[in-house]
Amino acid sequence: MLRLLLVLLAALGLLAPTHAQQFRQVPPYRILVTNDDGVNERALAAVAQALQAIGSPIVVAPMENQTGKGQSIVTTEPVMRYDLQLPNGLPAIGLTTTPASTVNIAISNIVMPRPDLVVSGVNTQYNLGLSTQVSGTVGAAREAARHGIPAIAASMSGAAYPRELVYAAEEVVWVARRVKQWGLPPNAFLNVNIPPMPQGGYKGYMITRQGQARTGTERFVEMKHPSGRTIYWSTYDEQKSPAQPEGTDFWAVENGWVSVTPMQIDETDPSQFEALKAIFK
Repeated sequence: MLRLLLVLLAALGLLAPTHAQQFRQVPPYRILVTNDDGVNERALAAVAQALQAIGSPIVVAPMENQTGKGQSIVTTEPVMRYDLQLPNGLPAIGLTTTPASTVNIAISNIVMPRPDLVVSGVNTQYNLGLSTQVSGTVGAAREAARHGIPAIAASMSGAAYPRELVYAAEEVVWVARRVKQWGLPPNAFLNVNIPPMPQGGYKGYMITRQGQARTGTERFVEMKHPSGRTIYWSTYDEQKSPAQPEGTDFWAVENGWVSVTPMQIDETDPSQFEALKAIFK
């Protein structure tokens, strides 16, 4: 009879929860923090430290600068691992590989269970418009999305670095906080660009589209090696891009907004469907 009474009370919710139920812990929100500038870049340490406000950051980044590597991956070279400590005391892992392969190795071999979010950056130059196609910062976020993990690529104005690094890191946390609460669609990631702090503060967040311009020009200088062979040395000329329409990432940062551009890994162009069907019928 007593057993029956206890069952009825439990069903009605009148029994107090057990000790284990009262103190059940919520799993930590795990954030993989990476970049393309290298594990020793101070912006990486600043973002990892700021992200402690919303979760547990785990730093795994390229050992050396990998700017401009896009989403390239390694296939034949061995990857070395270095366990180290950032200047602010946070533990970190450096890998001798590209940003995309760093993410791939981190989520398959190092961060167990898989991270809930990947944050790439803060890059110390903007990644706006068509420059995202070659950006290692964006490539790391795109690789995370390819593996089904929400991701944020974050960049700031070189003119404001390092003076406003703390402000930029805080903006990354605010974006990450929203992703933590609301999530992202499958195969999606965000490209965030943070301008210099305007007088009176940022105007807010603007959801933008990619401007159809580049932030600079890549070219190769032809030189002669001491051996007599011809070599080509990559150079990058930063340049002011043509004015872009309101609503683009370029326009947003030029007008004091934090630009948030939704991106996806599906590159299908549906606007060509009908024309191509006529050609290939």
